[in-house]
Amino acid sequence: MKRSNVRRTRSLRVEQLQARQLMATDLVGLARPGGMSTYSIDGTGNNVAQVEWGSTNEDLVRLARSEYGDGISSMAGSDRPSARFISNALSDQETDIISDRNLSAFVYAWGQFIDHDIGLTPTAGTESIPISVPTGDLYFDPQGTATKVIRASRSVFDANTGTSTTNPRQQVNTITSWLDGSMIYGSDATTAAALRTMQGGKLKLDANGMLPLNNATNFPNGTVSLANDAHRVPDDELFAAGDVRANENIELTGLHTLFAREHNRQASRLASMNPSLSDQELYTRARAIVIGELQSITHNEWLPAVLGNSGMPRYQGYNPRVNPQLSNEFSTAAFRFGHSLLGDDIEFLDNNGIPIADEIPLSEAFFNPKALDGVTIESMFKYLASDPASEFDLKVVGSVRNFLFGAPGQGGFDLASLNIQRGRDHGLADYNDTRVAIGLPRARSFADITRNRDVQAKLQQVYGSVDKIDLWVGVLAEDHVPGASVGPTAGRIISEQFRRMRDGDRFWYQNTFTGSLLREIDSTRLSTIIRSNTPLSNLQENVFFFQAGIEGTVFADVNTNNQRDRFEQSLAGFTVELRSDDVVIATTQTGRDGWYSFNVQDGIRTGKYDVVVTKNQAGQALTTPVQRSVFITRGDQFARRFDLAVPPPSRPAPTAGMTDLAFATPTLDADGVDLAISDLTGVRRRR
Repeated sequence: MKRSNVRRTRSLRVEQLQARQLMATDLVGLARPGGMSTYSIDGTGNNVAQVEWGSTNEDLVRLARSEYGDGISSMAGSDRPSARFISNALSDQETDIISDRNLSAFVYAWGQFIDHDIGLTPTAGTESIPISVPTGDLYFDPQGTATKVIRASRSVFDANTGTSTTNPRQQVNTITSWLDGSMIYGSDATTAAALRTMQGGKLKLDANGMLPLNNATNFPNGTVSLANDAHRVPDDELFAAGDVRANENIELTGLHTLFAREHNRQASRLASMNPSLSDQELYTRARAIVIGELQSITHNEWLPAVLGNSGMPRYQGYNPRVNPQLSNEFSTAAFRFGHSLLGDDIEFLDNNGIPIADEIPLSEAFFNPKALDGVTIESMFKYLASDPASEFDLKVVGSVRNFLFGAPGQGGFDLASLNIQRGRDHGLADYNDTRVAIGLPRARSFADITRNRDVQAKLQQVYGSVDKIDLWVGVLAEDHVPGASVGPTAGRIISEQFRRMRDGDRFWYQNTFTGSLLREIDSTRLSTIIRSNTPLSNLQENVFFFQAGIEGTVFADVNTNNQRDRFEQSLAGFTVELRSDDVVIATTQTGRDGWYSFNVQDGIRTGKYDVVVTKNQAGQALTTPVQRSVFITRGDQFARRFDLAVPPPSRPAPTAGMTDLAFATPTLDADGVDLAISDLTGVRRRR
């Protein structure tokens, strides 16, 4: 790369840009003619003194010294086992392990969406680094040939690096590192222009509100390059967006579509306030608002969900001395934590959480826009908001560990193996050296990493020493910080990166907007964007958590009136079952006060549930089980005081009509909320 020529050209462009920019104030100001300060498409000029910071084709920075095999550029980890061997030993997920903090599947979907906004380091395809497959590998070498490998090649790097031990190889981020919506708008002028209608400030969408196809009709000056042998359809049947990975899976495609719609909604809103605004003025202002919404959602909702409420320092204003560029440790290891959160399928749910189409395996959703035929993006959003994420741990579901982008031998990869191999390709320091570099104490034993003895034993078996652990493995193996879903190493790397991208950003929304528009953006939630751009309305406010439950008491219904009277006794030790479609999914016993409860960890999602009292405290089956039914239609719904009346043995059982409240469809109020359910308003209270 001829960096100096690029810098001179960009500097001239930035000076011209600065001359015509004016500061934005509030929404009324945005609707007035004239310029406003906002991001350049390629990220230059944000920092006036360091115009290249955060722009395209900048080197990744390092938090720890590189540890290439030769100190310059050769693969790290030559004394460690094959990445596939490690993946098989540590990451093979055989059963569902859901988030202990009830994070929803939207956490990994949003994480991938913003990851594609801030980082892309493609492979060059010229330096092969095949991953050795253990002999007899169930998926990649079932015939026991001992000759199989998983294909991989090294990342692109700055040609001016990798020349000596004082100038080791540095990889390149080819897109902007600002949180600036580049996955929507592009990181280069050609892509940005191709995505626009050039009318009313809007982006291209088809008649159904979907992204434009990547064909010559939509892009007469040449299509966006999306060449990849993993595609299931021709390139001209893929969707086009600001980032070449928009088709990587249909959930990601859905978010790209949602925010293109949101851009057009904001452009229409501004045009209605001032019809005299030009196409460019409307586009610039709508883009600025959407970028602010992305930043607000990420920092006010998503990061607290992942890092906990105290995981990020408070915003203190713009600091021009802060470099926002991605760190290699962040992009190559810590921010790949989302791969452990994935589920193994994708479902399609209606507004009340009822399936409207058959689920598909996640492996069928890669580069396959045809999977969206007959369904809507909002049906995926309802699923993402209603399904718990997998736990943040070393386990990775089979769809991406064995079938990523195709079956083994047919383009298939192992994402866990690739993450480990990519860290070695980039010369990342090992887990322990990275901890020291970021100010954490060195782990002296595997017990310092995790209390889980099974994981300790497997790490010992695989690595032998705490000083040989690959960084990606180490950050996933750690015990979580209290109140967060990450360990201390991942938490520090991620929070440090997002702090720099925020504090070093002159156009950060809190540093740009004022008045009513700032308050509006600051309070924007992802659920707000979804409701504004799709027919989906029945969502919990914070879609990054799915919390729901059914709880109440079992009592002796002495007078058989099917309601709890003051003199009627709670029944301890009774067996209560939670059933879905007549299948028992959880069982509990009532406590001393007759109390029982079921929650997400017991298997509650959206749908109809039966709560059935089946046995008394002596373990004897009730002659007539007592049953009530309820619908859960969204997150943050709790069937509280859901009491079950057990008639005394000497009395006849109440009729089904008295105790069985099952119904074919939920009874909903005007807001689409099941009338049998109360919203979450605080900590659960017992009697």
